[in-house]
Amino acid sequence: MEGLEIKDVDTKNMDDLIGFCIPMDKKGDRYFIEGAEVKKRWAIEMLKKFGSFAKIAYLNGKPAGIIQYQLRPDERLVVIDCIFVPEKENLRKGIGKTLFQSLLDDMQRPKSYFGDDTPAGLVISAFQVPGRYPQSEFFKRMGFKQVSEDDPSLLYYFLKKDFVYKPKTRSYIPQEEDKGRALIFYNPNCPSLCIFQKR
Repeated sequence: MEGLEIKDVDTKNMDDLIGFCIPMDKKGDRYFIEGAEVKKRWAIEMLKKFGSFAKIAYLNGKPAGIIQYQLRPDERLVVIDCIFVPEKENLRKGIGKTLFQSLLDDMQRPKSYFGDDTPAGLVISAFQVPGRYPQSEFFKRMGFKQVSEDDPSLLYYFLKKDFVYKPKTRSYIPQEEDKGRALIFYNPNCPSLCIFQKR
């Protein structure tokens, strides 16, 4: 697509990435501002550790979409957190596909944090944004496979022929001090989570 450029997130365009995470009507909300600061600290750590963790699509010089991911060298995985094209006028222009292809191309080259090799695969727990094309369908069109019949949103893409994603089963063991309290499992990569934490 003419005028479309994909850039890795770095310290110069990090604010563009974080801007995607805050709805226009929430730009002044103190919890979203706090969430943006938390995400920025997390993003700086990811840049130091891995070099990049997200890509931004610029259409005619303006931010038009993102793909954000977590690198998990111990599992040889790339976990896609989010792919998002917010403006309706930018939908169905191939921005999401181009972002994904850029990530895929990048992950097919050896990385030091994967032992000078490539990851075994990519994983996403797709979510639905009302009024938008279903993420699970988008990723299936990109070649992802469903992990199990029980969960149509959990999908994987193999980079190594023998890779089949098997999620680690994690269980929460209640602690005495947690009884009678609400527990929030916090992730600093999304400013919206500060809203849930505060509530």
